[in-house]
Amino acid sequence: MTNTEIAILGLLAEGAKHGYQIEQLIEKRGMREWSEIGFSSIYYTLNKMESQEWLESEKQDAGDRPARKVYRLSQHGWQVYHDGVKEYLTKPRPRSGDFDLGLGNMPALTPKERKEALQTYRDDLVFQVQRVKTKYEDEVRARVPFNVIALFEHSIIKMEAELGWVEQFILRLEEMRDLN
Repeated sequence: MTNTEIAILGLLAEGAKHGYQIEQLIEKRGMREWSEIGFSSIYYTLNKMESQEWLESEKQDAGDRPARKVYRLSQHGWQVYHDGVKEYLTKPRPRSGDFDLGLGNMPALTPKERKEALQTYRDDLVFQVQRVKTKYEDEVRARVPFNVIALFEHSIIKMEAELGWVEQFILRLEEMRDLN
């Protein structure tokens, strides 16, 4: 099961939705901070899961607009969702290795380029933390389910821990005169 599939199944477990409603929830909850769900991949994934019989759909009249396809989990989809959540919560998975690959290949950059890259990364991380905290505060006021609150808190704590590590790493490299 992919991260996009489990995320979309989770949103549909809350109730039937059409694709644009799923997109709005992904944006509102800041889900792109911890997953790579592109707008076009939502519809691709919905169609794929429907063909696998994880989802059922029906067309609903939208007034003056074209009818929208509304998706809900099938009985089989509920089982797939259940098993996926259980696996995700019991088996740690490696996180994206993009930054780690950059770290492993830092010698390709000059000391000045390393410093600029790490400072840019740090600054962007500060911005991301603030953006997720703002969304979190909006969601908590909206009284979202406990699992959504947990998702925000976990994401914020991980980003803050990474931010602390990056700041310490920059200082350590400066002390070693590797960034001067």
